[in-house]
Amino acid sequence: MTDAVRVKTRSAARQVSVSALICALSIITPQIFHLVGGQVAGNAFLPMHIPVLLGGFLLPPGAAMVCGALSPVLSFFLTGMPAMPRLIFMVLELGAYGFFASLFARKLRLPTFLSLVLSMLCGRAVYFLSAVAALRVLHLQIPGMSSAAAAVWAAVSTGVPGIILQLVLIPALVAALKKAGLISYDKRT
Repeated sequence: MTDAVRVKTRSAARQVSVSALICALSIITPQIFHLVGGQVAGNAFLPMHIPVLLGGFLLPPGAAMVCGALSPVLSFFLTGMPAMPRLIFMVLELGAYGFFASLFARKLRLPTFLSLVLSMLCGRAVYFLSAVAALRVLHLQIPGMSSAAAAVWAAVSTGVPGIILQLVLIPALVAALKKAGLISYDKRT
């Protein structure tokens, strides 16, 4: 086995391991929040978003997107949360969070905080566009969703504590992981 093949194999194994860890954290973290504070804590603190956004800083864009999209699906099958039809919107939104966090941080090399804020905005934009598509294009009747703008506003206003938590916690975790040498962006990532 050549050195190049070893490096590629090691990189792929790391990517699979990190993806599995992020998906597991995306299932466990909401359970902890719901156990401590009920559904209100889940809606307010957006616990599934935290590992998915962190995954964007740890994984290449494609893997981060798959991990983000897969997390709510796995959680749904294992725990029943998030409930339908919220699940569909979360698959798109969290996939976007992972993809854009990775794109901004790993590919475009933007600062951590800026990458985080931009990816959060992009994820909410995807949520808005998917709600527009569901309501106006497909003419679906979704309980609790009268308009795309109202849905996004409700998600943001309810999730302010989670947004603040993400803005504080994720840059600190990324900085700690960089300091420990667990995050380094090279030309292959």
